[in-house]
Amino acid sequence: MMSERDIQLRSIRPGLDLHTEKSGEAELFQSATLRPILKFQNGIILAQFRKYIEKFKPQFNAYNQSAQKNYIEDVMKKDARIKNSLIACTVSMMTLEEYEFYCANKNELNKRIVAMVIERLKDQLVMLY
Repeated sequence: MMSERDIQLRSIRPGLDLHTEKSGEAELFQSATLRPILKFQNGIILAQFRKYIEKFKPQFNAYNQSAQKNYIEDVMKKDARIKNSLIACTVSMMTLEEYEFYCANKNELNKRIVAMVIERLKDQLVMLY
């Protein structure tokens, strides 16, 4: 039985029309859970990364787009603070059932979360200034 929190969490997530007929468990979880959460959390993800840039790379907007994208990838792969913060931003929006699945598949799902966050940030560079 879903708790009130779980019901509310699912009700606020954006609906996405994704075709997942031939997907494995992790890919289904990515489509059904991670993508809607990341879309819902987009504003806070951008804000967190913007604050990170202000603190550690204030000259970020002086670089060309290619250098900015490389910087995003490097930071998300090398700086555990921001990476774990953005993963937590995603995990905190999971239902208890989803959280159980996440715990059982943590390594793979963290890789998927990080990859999706990187793409999200790279696709929205203009929102990081």
